[in-house]
Amino acid sequence: MRIAYFGGDMFYACMELLVEKGHEIIALYTNPPDADEYDYIRNVCRLGKSLDIPILYSKPTKDDIKELQQKGCDMILSAGYRHKIPPWQGGSLRYGANIHPSLLPAGGGPMPLPYVIVKGLKKTGVTLHKLSPKWDDGDIILQKKILLRGSENLEGLLHESQTIARKLLQRFLDSPAKCWENAFPQIHKPGDYWPMAHPDRFKVDYHKNVETVEKYLRAHRYISPDGMVESASDVSFWREKHNHEPGTIISQENNIYTMACADGLVRFKLEHDQIK
Repeated sequence: MRIAYFGGDMFYACMELLVEKGHEIIALYTNPPDADEYDYIRNVCRLGKSLDIPILYSKPTKDDIKELQQKGCDMILSAGYRHKIPPWQGGSLRYGANIHPSLLPAGGGPMPLPYVIVKGLKKTGVTLHKLSPKWDDGDIILQKKILLRGSENLEGLLHESQTIARKLLQRFLDSPAKCWENAFPQIHKPGDYWPMAHPDRFKVDYHKNVETVEKYLRAHRYISPDGMVESASDVSFWREKHNHEPGTIISQENNIYTMACADGLVRFKLEHDQIK
């Protein structure tokens, strides 16, 4: 198929899959990062340039969609794309789909994974759904559940979601017409949409109880402009009375910290990994 890819590096493995399976990517729409952000479009742009794929950084317009139709584009695939894609049906376009890292309809919104952890959910997943006028609202084409143990951190959950996303896309590409025909509508409930996971919403507050602090530590993930990922792993906690101010470092050995919370102590390993 001739495909227009909308996205950045979050689901880069999906763009790789399209190339590996012999599909022709005729355009790459992506979002340049701010000056103080990590270059989270580096890999898709590198692949796009190596294949002479036109790369567009502006918001897509109706004229862009019309041009894709005129070029014989069969499918629009959105994967971690920031902008709303205009109505796409018509002409050569047969499919328009989005990859979303939650078990829709629960968890619609820009970045649901931190919420999955702090809400203490028992399951999440990845959804491939039809593009629709509303965000994350289209009929569900394929889904895969992730059963949660309650010990996952954001880094691990992200990697698992990326692996599943590639597998779902593979299933769709194997029989697109059948998958498209068997899609089913979402049935929404109040609270299904989760707002943007801004870092300020997920700051670790050691004045909270240990159960809350433990969840927010597991949901912590920061990428520096040079591509260094900071996350917390092996998080454990216990309640005990103490006289320490919440947030006090009780002990530190290498990257393993023990910190005081309102009603106990929490221990975790602070990880630093360079994005490749």
